[in-house]
Amino acid sequence: MEKTKDKKYQPVVYVSWEESERNWGTRPDGCSLHLKEEDFREFEKEYWNSMSDDVPDEYSRPADRPVTAYASKEFYEKIKNSRKGLRLWQNEEREAAKNKNLVYGSERSGWVSEGSENHEQ
Repeated sequence: MEKTKDKKYQPVVYVSWEESERNWGTRPDGCSLHLKEEDFREFEKEYWNSMSDDVPDEYSRPADRPVTAYASKEFYEKIKNSRKGLRLWQNEEREAAKNKNLVYGSERSGWVSEGSENHEQ
């Protein structure tokens, strides 16, 4: 079933995030969800502007480019009422996907969460 025709879901911008830790490397760090790509760009800009000029030992960053995913009506409202986007940590993203509040699109970007087989078909 194509999610864009399913009234229970709305298309959103999905961005995978990763955590980088000095001497340890990188690992998945959840995602952020936005109504449009411009919102993500503002969200990302505000995030980097809030960081110190010195490179921290540990920080998060977008893992790849924005792609389309689908949010349940409830999640869509949360994104809509957020300030430029909703940040989900790894366990929150996994739970949202499991509960079908977040359905991945056919195109993925960045880290692929365990159990992320719920995608548009």
